[in-house]
Amino acid sequence: MSNDLLSPALAAAVQRYFDVLYECDLEKFDRLFHPACHLFTVVDGAEKVLTLAAYREVITARQSPMSQGHPREEALIAAFPLSGDIAMFRLRVRLGTVVYQDHIHFVRSGDEWRIAAKLYAPDC
Repeated sequence: MSNDLLSPALAAAVQRYFDVLYECDLEKFDRLFHPACHLFTVVDGAEKVLTLAAYREVITARQSPMSQGHPREEALIAAFPLSGDIAMFRLRVRLGTVVYQDHIHFVRSGDEWRIAAKLYAPDC
């Protein structure tokens, strides 16, 4: 999908998301995610909800794909601008051997686009 419909600032925020997952850079993580962000998935039929603090611990403990020499594999599948201040994206990203489908919800927070919610699951 083309990024033509995205503002440069929003396209940069999507790229920062891919960078955070690939590099596990906590400084970028802290600037990208809204403090009230929650993450949702289903594991073995059970809902799993992570606070931002819990997800930050996951990122902290993860060995980055970059440090392991894994190639980047990421794609913007669809963009859904809801207003000038809210947008949703369907993304695909590989972390190690698993490819995920992510639905990322951005909100403009001051001059920055920040992730307010993430829904994710392994790609089927």
